[in-house]
Amino acid sequence: MLVLAIGGVISYVFLHRDSLALISPLFAGQDQTDKISQKVSQFHLDFTKSKELTTLEKVPRYLVYNSDTGLVYYSKGTGIRMSPASFTKLLSAQVAIDLIPLDREITVSEKSVDKVPTVLGLKPGEVLSASDLLRGAIATSANDSAQALADGAANAAKIFPSEFIYYMNQKAQLLQMTHSHFANPDGLDDQNQYSTLEDIAKLINNVQKNYPDIVSAAKSDNQDIQQTATHGKYYLPNWNGLLGVYPGVSGLKIAYTEEAGYSTIITAIRDNTPVVAIVSGTGSYLERDRAVADLLDAAYLTKGLPPVRVSTLMLNRHYQVWGDLARKIRSEIKLTHDTAAK
Repeated sequence: MLVLAIGGVISYVFLHRDSLALISPLFAGQDQTDKISQKVSQFHLDFTKSKELTTLEKVPRYLVYNSDTGLVYYSKGTGIRMSPASFTKLLSAQVAIDLIPLDREITVSEKSVDKVPTVLGLKPGEVLSASDLLRGAIATSANDSAQALADGAANAAKIFPSEFIYYMNQKAQLLQMTHSHFANPDGLDDQNQYSTLEDIAKLINNVQKNYPDIVSAAKSDNQDIQQTATHGKYYLPNWNGLLGVYPGVSGLKIAYTEEAGYSTIITAIRDNTPVVAIVSGTGSYLERDRAVADLLDAAYLTKGLPPVRVSTLMLNRHYQVWGDLARKIRSEIKLTHDTAAK
């Protein structure tokens, strides 16, 4: 069940705030470097033809590029340090998949469920597959799902949770994300958690090249986790505002924290041209989704394709579906709590 709230910061801090160097924790088990080094692709953006999009003057950071060639069509603020928010889950999911198979059963711990703002509502002691937790972390952006996946992978590999964070940073270094550092697996704001859009593009490329299960999870919508003997039912809505609205959109990740603002990564393909558009730091769902739709239109216009021109009405219809689902979920949560209290 999905619960939305704002606030709270849980972090793993083991580096100086301004340091990029990795400090290896006290290892509890075998070195996992070989495992996380297997799926690594390099990617470079080409800014030679990039310019700012005049209609996005109020958007602080954005980037749209051809994901095959790296050619950047439009960009702004791509090297500015920012909170990666839930874009972080694209990295923690990669490390989890490196360490364990997705059919691995994971027991949810007390620490895993102590998360905000977006959660499934997992309960300590429940047992779910890593595959289900992956979809919860990517499609629904649930922090408890991401934490449970990371903790379960760490436990299976016989390493400490702090070591999992260490391997996230090591993976980022392997991807040449030289202006990034991570302190938790879910993306909650932390002074030691930061990145840039240029680094996030490298992370996205590695997902697209090497992690089809993450790509598949990003496409899933309302493929709920059904109740079993080991866990309850959980709704898995996909909060990607352009999925099913803009032709050719397939993913990839939404993000929000107070520091990051409303942010999104959109992957799309039209006329055999694959494009990635990233927006970061907007003030609302609507501003976020209108901005990223404008970026897609502008990029495809360079290929001679007509703009889609996503309207506020189109998006509001999409948000209405979200609202109806959120009310249904809240009603079921209340009913469950009332029943348990009797």
